[in-house]
Parts: sequence; structure tokens; C-alpha cells
Amino acid sequence: MGRYFYVARDFSGKRKEGIIEANSDSDAVVNLRRQNLIPIEVHFIGEKGLSSIIATEKRVRGRVSLTELAVFSRQFATMLDAGVPIIDILDDLSKQTTNKYFGYVLSKIRRDIQEGSNFSMALSKHPKVFSPLYIALVRSGEESGNLPSVMEEIASYLEDQIMLLRKVRQAVSYPSVIIAFFIGVVSFVFLFLIPRFQQIFKSFGAKLPPLTMAVLNTSQFFVKFLPFIIGFLFLMWIFFLIYRRTPTGRKHIDTLKLKFPFFGKLMTKISLARFARSLSTLLGGGVSIAMALDIVADTAGNVIIGNIIRKVRKGVIEGKVLGEEMRKYPIFPPMLVRMVSVGEETGRMEDMLNRVSKFFRDEVDATLNILTSILEPVLIIGLGIIVGIVVLAIYLPIFKLASTIR
Repeated sequence: MGRYFYVARDFSGKRKEGIIEANSDSDAVVNLRRQNLIPIEVHFIGEKGLSSIIATEKRVRGRVSLTELAVFSRQFATMLDAGVPIIDILDDLSKQTTNKYFGYVLSKIRRDIQEGSNFSMALSKHPKVFSPLYIALVRSGEESGNLPSVMEEIASYLEDQIMLLRKVRQAVSYPSVIIAFFIGVVSFVFLFLIPRFQQIFKSFGAKLPPLTMAVLNTSQFFVKFLPFIIGFLFLMWIFFLIYRRTPTGRKHIDTLKLKFPFFGKLMTKISLARFARSLSTLLGGGVSIAMALDIVADTAGNVIIGNIIRKVRKGVIEGKVLGEEMRKYPIFPPMLVRMVSVGEETGRMEDMLNRVSKFFRDEVDATLNILTSILEPVLIIGLGIIVGIVVLAIYLPIFKLASTIR
């Protein structure tokens, strides 16, 4: 009987920590579930003691990127297919990775397997690294005896997600640079340039044109209230970060994401591409349709879409057809519903979903290209208009003074 430090949550979501006695990690997990707790992490304390374990956890705490996870999955699949034992694979890969936290996690997984856990159970103790989709596919691969090909499929799935995210970031980065330049130029003009001209205009002692007065008043407002504006924006950002962590806040924000002009359609297409690819991967890996829909709902990235997928899942569990259930919800386009129905009729669901995923990824590419092509001229024209107004406002008093002198 050993002592284990655990982190868990009860059914209300409250975090629990403590020490439990058990014969093994898996036995500790079973005992926690009997206490109506959902295990998050379970660590064998042994002779080191709890303080040493916690110190080690803090020292190596970090995160694992999708790229690191994809590389690990690909290498794992290749080595496993070559006949290398899982223990040796984890030992080699934990030493090769440059991410200390990931190396620590892989070492813990290796130790858990040595103590009797299977691979999927060992992975499930690290939910911050391995998603429910990842764990479900590994479990299915273990049960079917086809783990190498399942790990290959996981690697391909992660690589697709990385490519999708990369395209979105690349498309957003250029407009972001233009927007930052726009804000920088406008800030310089109103905070530094115009106040200098204001001193010059005061020396004229003449009445200034309305346009010049409007620009000067705007500049004075920003100079005077800039600290308050920055403070207000900072507080609003903090409020937003806190609000989006609440169930109500996340629901409202995700609703706005889908309804926001132009961007809403883009977010929907990204979510549908992810939905189709995730469902295809899970079904291809041997996961049941009910479990696959449950996992896809949890990893949808949008509460509204996740709730819709859960409603579809409920209908499927009751014996209804997936395509017909999806047809009830407008967020699923007719093309997607039709392809799913064809997949059900022909027994080629994974293939149809893969085609749908590719279609929506292409749609995301096209939408991002349109977004970039629209934003660039709009921002440049907007900057030109503001600079033009400022230049005109500055030179109008000069022209007026020159005409008066003549």
C-alpha cells in the first residue's frame, strides 16, 4: 500500500487536493471515483515525501505545443511500428525533447506503465497535455491492436490543426501590423504634432477655422485624458478576461463570435472544418459515434456549437439518424448534412467527413484572402483621410494668415 498525492474535482467543479493510500496509480484513480471525485492528476509520493513532489511539479511546470505533440505522435508511431517497446520509446523521446515539462510528463507516463497502467490510462493523468480526443483514439488503438496506425492518424490530425491555425495567424498578422501602424501614426499626430502647432496658432492671435478648432480640441482631449483612457481600457480588458471565464460570459462571447459581421462566418467555417476532421478521425480510429460526438462537443472551441453537437448526440443515442439530426440546426450547411447522409448510406462516413473538412479549410483560406484584401485598402484609405484632415486643419490658418497679410 503506497501513498499518492492527488488533484481532483467534484461534480460541482470544485478543486480538491490531498493524499490517498492505494496499491497503484490505477487503484488510486478507482478509489477517487468511488468518492465521487474526477481525478485530474495522481502522483506516487513514495519515500520522497509530498513536499519534494510538489517542488518538482513547480520546477517543471509548463505547456506542450501542438507542434511538439504532433512530432511526438509521429515519432512514437514510427518507432512502435518498427517493434520498439513503448517503455523504450517513452524513455528515448523524453530525453530527446527540449521541452523540460514535456520530458517530465513522458517520464511519468513511462513510470506509470512500468507500474501496470496501460498507455491510455497513463495519458489520461495529464489532461493539460493530452486532449480527450487523443486519449480516446489511443484507447481505441489499444483495444483493436492497431496502435501504430492510430498514432499515425493522430499525428496527421494534429498537423492539419496546426496548418489551419498557421493560416489564420498568417492572415491576421499583416492586418494587425497595419492596424498597429495606423494607431501609432494617429497617436503621434494627436499627442505630439498637433500640440506643437497649437502653440504656434496661439501666437497668431487670430480666429481659427472650425476644422482647425475641432482637430485641436480632439488633440487636447486625448492629451488631457490619456491616462484615464488607458486605465479604462486596461480595466475593461481585465473585466473581459474575468467575464469570459464564467459560463454566462463565455456563452455570450461565443454567441457574438458567430454573429459578428464577416468574422462570424469565418469562425463558423473554422469550427465546421474542425468538427468534420475531428469526427472523421475518431470514427476512423474505431470510437463509437456517441462517444465521438461527445468528445467533439467538448473540443469544439465554441460553447454554442458544442451545445448543438450535444443535442445532435442525444438524438443519435435515441436511435435517430445523424444526418437528419444535423438538419435541424441551421449552423450545419446543407452540403455538410448531405455529405454526412451519403456517408451513412454508403458506409463511407470517414471519407465524406474528410472531404467536408478539406472543403471548409479551402473556404477558410478564401475567406482569409478576402479579409486581407479588404482590410488593407480600407485601413490605408482611413489613415490617408485622417492625415489629410490634420494637414488641412494645420494649413488653413496659415493660408488665412497669408491672405490677411497680403
